[in-house]
Amino acid sequence: MPVLNARRLPFRDRAQFLGRLSALMAEGYLFPVAMTLLLPMHTERADEALDGMDRILKGGGNAAEVLKFLGFRERVLFPVEIAEFHGKLGEAIHGIAAGFKRTEEVQKKLRSILIYPVSLLILTAALFLFFRTNYVPNLTALISSLQHGEEGQGVPVYLLRIPDLAIAVFALIALSVARFRAYLRRQAAERQIRLLIKLPVVGQAMRLYWSQLASRELGTLLHSGLSLQEALVLLREQRHHPIIARIAGALHEEVRTGLALSFAVERHAFAAEDMAAFIRHGEATGMLGKELMLYSDLLLDRIELQAQRSLKIIQPSFFVLIAVCIVAAYLAILLPMYNLVHTI
Repeated sequence: MPVLNARRLPFRDRAQFLGRLSALMAEGYLFPVAMTLLLPMHTERADEALDGMDRILKGGGNAAEVLKFLGFRERVLFPVEIAEFHGKLGEAIHGIAAGFKRTEEVQKKLRSILIYPVSLLILTAALFLFFRTNYVPNLTALISSLQHGEEGQGVPVYLLRIPDLAIAVFALIALSVARFRAYLRRQAAERQIRLLIKLPVVGQAMRLYWSQLASRELGTLLHSGLSLQEALVLLREQRHHPIIARIAGALHEEVRTGLALSFAVERHAFAAEDMAAFIRHGEATGMLGKELMLYSDLLLDRIELQAQRSLKIIQPSFFVLIAVCIVAAYLAILLPMYNLVHTI
């Protein structure tokens, strides 16, 4: 019996599901038992989901493969797969649930910020289209009749096309981003890293994101008692985050030659600027695992702060654009009138 395609399996309240799953596992429930209790509450096709989970587990699969079957993405699958090595799956899912909830809150806030100005911009474009097709021809005819055949300037219609131009620019940017993402997915992890770090703004954000992920999982593995080389090998061999696997592989090649991890990180451009300093301090104190976990929390706070600052800029930018459109509409009406007064 083939495994059900997870994309066709409806699943609701993913953040709440992860939170409940971590709570049940903290109470001592095994992963399959907790999933059996929760799946009927989060999907209408619970029987198919349970059958798929049974097939995966009986076939030697792990928790990450079960969650992948349910439609979860790499940001959930990657730490779950690593958690199965250090044995703290419940704690890992608790952290994932908190991060998932924060991400959903940011996305919800972004939607609430954008819905009003975007709707207003679309309405403005529709009104300007009506204005161009109905009012402008009549105004142009009136100006021509009053000028008694003299040549003069008509209504500057180009001023009324600013909303159309703005929407076209946004659509072009969205299309370009979608095509770039599709192109990026087809590239090897090493090329993805090279392409992303070259992008302005995005490159810095991706370095923070990769450093946060790598620090969290590497620190957790080291804190659980694994050696540095063993932890890097596990990160290299995991299958749900190719970029982190490539980063771990590059660091492992450096470390196995006897180079300290801090110096290995300095030799690569994919890490945050202060990552090597934190690692060096952890190496000096003998608490590298704990230092990396603390550094991961610090980077997470930094990423969230940058996201909040970006959200604060978006809505005022849209309102400025709409104000420019309104001023342009006034100019489109007043300029012909001003020219007409001087010709009378």
